[in-house]
Amino acid sequence: TERFPEAKLCNVEGLVKLVDREELEANDWSLTPGRYVGVAPEEVDEDFDFEEAMREIHVELEDLNAEAVGLAGRIQKNFLELGI
Repeated sequence: TERFPEAKLCNVEGLVKLVDREELEANDWSLTPGRYVGVAPEEVDEDFDFEEAMREIHVELEDLNAEAVGLAGRIQKNFLELGI
């Protein structure tokens, strides 16, 4: 409803475009959506702190790597107990 407030078909970049036969013919009757609708403009989040996000991801990755080392050790121990 927000894209079509009057409940009428209208062009919305990245979503829909109404084309006539001439434009279809000019595009060799191709019905590939990307040829007509394009790409929706990217919304920019002014409050997004890239450096802080990277720090958080880095901390999470360090924790996951430490957990992976511990799990690999447990798996190795289990194999040894099984005689494998």
